[in-house]
Amino acid sequence: MISDTKKTQAQAITEEIRALILNGTFHPGEPLRQEALSEQLGVSRTPLRHALQSLAEDGLVEMIGFKGARIPLIDQAMTRDLFEMRLLLEPLALRSAFGHHTKLDFAKAEMALDAAEGEQKPSRLSELNWEFHHALYAPSNRPTLLNTIQQLNKASALAEVIATSIVARPEKSAAEHRGLLQACRNGNEDDAVAALSEHLRLAHHDMQNGTK
Repeated sequence: MISDTKKTQAQAITEEIRALILNGTFHPGEPLRQEALSEQLGVSRTPLRHALQSLAEDGLVEMIGFKGARIPLIDQAMTRDLFEMRLLLEPLALRSAFGHHTKLDFAKAEMALDAAEGEQKPSRLSELNWEFHHALYAPSNRPTLLNTIQQLNKASALAEVIATSIVARPEKSAAEHRGLLQACRNGNEDDAVAALSEHLRLAHHDMQNGTK
């Protein structure tokens, strides 16, 4: 059994490596050499292995048998699957949350949007994007659904960073997010779900075709 201290250390290492990946330190197909990472981060191999396994579950790292790990190659079929699943599950979460939103939920969503303005680090933009969406989905009180959606968002983050869409379309994304938030505040469920679905479709389109 892993101790709480080792879990905490592994979690910290996981977030540090996640930031390095999303901020472009490593590239698709590039191996992650445990010895070099251990020295770079100043950590031992055991929590590092746990961190890499955790990142593999999020789709940010690909484990290669007993040989180590690498940054996965992202193809259009994979991103299509990710966004098609998100288009099915995220509107479900949003509909389930309607009638349960509070002013605090909307404030959390708006704080994430405000923090994203002017932010340049892809890793932080990815975190803030999830904070925004989570604030609107959390009142659904469906933890299994939310955990699945979060995993899909984490896997999508690498594809968006590789395509540079996460930093290339901030104004469009901000406008789409604020429109979604306003529909939720107005209590208009159909408009909110339509805005969310359109936002996901546009994000996928821009990622595959380049932003304009």
